[in-house]
Amino acid sequence: MSFEAFSCLGDSRNEFIVELFQKASSFLSTLGSFLIVFDIARKVWHGKATDPYQRIMVGLSAYDIMYSLMWFLGSWLTPKETGWLWAVGNTASCSAQGFFFTFGAAGELLCQMAISFNIVMLIVFGWNQKQFAKKVERPMHIIIFTLALSIAVVPLSTQTYNPWCGYCFYGALYDKCSSGKDEEELCAVRGNETVEFVMDIIYRVLLFSVLIFCTIAMVWVYLHVRRQELRMGQYNFRQHNKETHRESRRIRKILSLYTLSLYLT
Repeated sequence: MSFEAFSCLGDSRNEFIVELFQKASSFLSTLGSFLIVFDIARKVWHGKATDPYQRIMVGLSAYDIMYSLMWFLGSWLTPKETGWLWAVGNTASCSAQGFFFTFGAAGELLCQMAISFNIVMLIVFGWNQKQFAKKVERPMHIIIFTLALSIAVVPLSTQTYNPWCGYCFYGALYDKCSSGKDEEELCAVRGNETVEFVMDIIYRVLLFSVLIFCTIAMVWVYLHVRRQELRMGQYNFRQHNKETHRESRRIRKILSLYTLSLYLT
């Protein structure tokens, strides 16, 4: 089986620049997520209570560690036969990288949706965290884990995690077809083309569903808080109105930054 080194980035210099950038950014992401998990774990260790929002953040951070760590390891897990820069892995390490990429990415997206859902239930519907924990939290985490794992297992079971551009993602591996066909034609020599097609659809549907859900949730919360602020403004309690306005601006700022970060990441 033949591979064309640096075919997607032009040359080894571009590969080197991309590797350095991705390792630096993924290391910082992994470190940030680890600190979140460590901080909440320390609270639990000291007997302090945690709420569903913090536990969702632990889940999101754990999935992000999984995802970002795979970016950091990068081409080290790619089969060395590919000829890509720093590639020292094999087929097994490539499949592992693809699996944890997909598992972490799917889990992280679903946890983003869970955070938005938690905020909507608390602010718009007036739930408290105890209600959320009792009625929703456990099945929500089970659903997130099960969906993310199911999505990641399918390409693994069909050998559809393969190297591409120095990393291993879901996708069939192509090479020149055997004798009897056009020499220029490529055939899938490892993996399943149908699985690759279905995974593309699943990922796009999941991504856009999360973006739409989180955007609607944040707009809904924003409008709800704004209506409350205007309603309170009809009364003449100046100091209370000032505090309400300050809290309203704080919530709107948090929601704006959260939604912006979701789109950027």
